[in-house]
Amino acid sequence: MAKDLEPWGFVVAVSAFMIQLLTFGVSLSFGLYVIELQKEFHSGLSLISAIGAINLGVQLGAGPLASFLMQKTSYSKVCLLGAVLSSIGLSALPFTPNIPYMIAFYGIITGFGDCFLYVPSHTLSGLWFPRHMGLSTGLVTSGSALGGILFPMMIKVIIETYGWRGSMYILAAFNLQTIPLSALLRKAPIQRQWERNKNYLSNRKATEEKFGGKCYDEYVGDPVFTIMDSVDREKKHEKHHKVQSSFFRLSRNVCYHLYIINGTVWSAFFAAIVLILPDYFVTVGLNRSDTAWLMSLQHIFSFLGCIVSGFVSSHPKINKVALLVFSNFVSGIVTFAYTYHVLQTFSGFVALSVFGGLSSGIYLGLLVVILADVVGNELIGDGMGLLMFASGIGTVAGPPLGGNLVDETGSFESAFYYNGTAVLLAGIVLAPVTLRGLIRRGKSRKYSVSSFTKQDPSPR
Repeated sequence: MAKDLEPWGFVVAVSAFMIQLLTFGVSLSFGLYVIELQKEFHSGLSLISAIGAINLGVQLGAGPLASFLMQKTSYSKVCLLGAVLSSIGLSALPFTPNIPYMIAFYGIITGFGDCFLYVPSHTLSGLWFPRHMGLSTGLVTSGSALGGILFPMMIKVIIETYGWRGSMYILAAFNLQTIPLSALLRKAPIQRQWERNKNYLSNRKATEEKFGGKCYDEYVGDPVFTIMDSVDREKKHEKHHKVQSSFFRLSRNVCYHLYIINGTVWSAFFAAIVLILPDYFVTVGLNRSDTAWLMSLQHIFSFLGCIVSGFVSSHPKINKVALLVFSNFVSGIVTFAYTYHVLQTFSGFVALSVFGGLSSGIYLGLLVVILADVVGNELIGDGMGLLMFASGIGTVAGPPLGGNLVDETGSFESAFYYNGTAVLLAGIVLAPVTLRGLIRRGKSRKYSVSSFTKQDPSPR
């Protein structure tokens, strides 16, 4: 356990936490700008909400590109690129002349930057603590919820003081702090071990070819490899995995397919709710201050949900997939509840924000740890990239569809029914994984340090 708790791992975790706080703090608060932009450009909710939807969609959908860059360069360099891009995008927003300009700089450029910040930092925070991945990723993910707590109240104040254009300068200045945070990210010990194993296999293969198919450890030249007992298992499976790309291996994983569907639908629901709710609160008679307070309250309990899921998921007897499905069902019920007139009061919205925040926080806190259970540690980078790509599609589609329903019907109820049904279906899709026990619990699922294969958990 001592090796799993190396000091620099805590530096990486804090850096990832702060990166999520800054990036998601802005994107999750964009609903406040939806109100201002509708007045500025005299446009409907579906078009304005598409700006935030594209930003969140690119932030998630560019995951495969981020994973590719992570393989070709270092995680820290990808994060630095993201910090520069997102800062450029935010710095250009005060000069916005029209909606297409904002889509280009905020939706696309800032979206790519946020993605390149999020994927490497979040993945790396889990790899530094492989034995406590659920706890570490849950705590790091709570940074996004904390950003959602702090930024709405702050943005409300700076919009009232400097206008929405002036507020963008301040957000860009905050975002520049991601540059030094990215520089603090270092490779995890398990990544360095994977590289040593790959180098060993490469050297061993070259030696076999040189000596006619026979290989002895002394030919390799580095005695550290002779004590690595995972190498024998890797050698047995090397031929089998050599012809299989990461994508091919993921494509054969049925549980991963179901998880992709769940993540896509949940992302469409979450993005729509985050971007539509502020306008809904104003429509039913709340002022801007109450609206910002409710958004912060929801993210307070999302923050708590991330922490709770981190602690709970680390317990070996907890069925993490069942907990995630339960959070989907709670989110669906809460969304339907917004249509009940008896709850359309400030106290009613407080209750709904509490339960909605908890359910979304639990979901986000479980995202990476369940992914590790589904695909294994060695494929977590590629798995995360493809999951985010699919989630990005849902995120881009969700808010415009919900906004269009509001524009066409003149009522928010149709959007709430649509999104509530969607997230309930997302839970139903993943429920068979829980019922059939297709995913083994974390206690019995062990991983080698190899980047090729998982260990057999049965006794040797």
